[in-house]
Amino acid sequence: MPHAIFTSPQIAGVGFTEQELRNQNQISYVKSIYPYINTAMGKAIEDQDGFVKFLIDKKSKKILGYHIIGSCASILIHEVLVAMMSDNGNGTIDRIVETTHVHAALSEVVMRAAAEF
Repeated sequence: MPHAIFTSPQIAGVGFTEQELRNQNQISYVKSIYPYINTAMGKAIEDQDGFVKFLIDKKSKKILGYHIIGSCASILIHEVLVAMMSDNGNGTIDRIVETTHVHAALSEVVMRAAAEF
């Protein structure tokens, strides 16, 4: 169940946490963490602390978990929800990587984290 916490900074997430995956010790996963500040909009809004974290199944490339802390986290999670949960999205990271993102929109941080796979 996706969630958002409207604090400052905002927090949002869906799927497994890394701790849950470690405790299960049955799913082989890889992770990607990408800071807001490494994008043009992240620099423009001076979000030094924000980041995006993907947890991806090594074999199938399905998104197992996605967590974000930073400006507009409650909005940025929606792109990942569509990729994970819709029939068109097929649950893999590929849908996000293949989508053209507007530069210098903040959603670029989602694409850059996904592109690391």
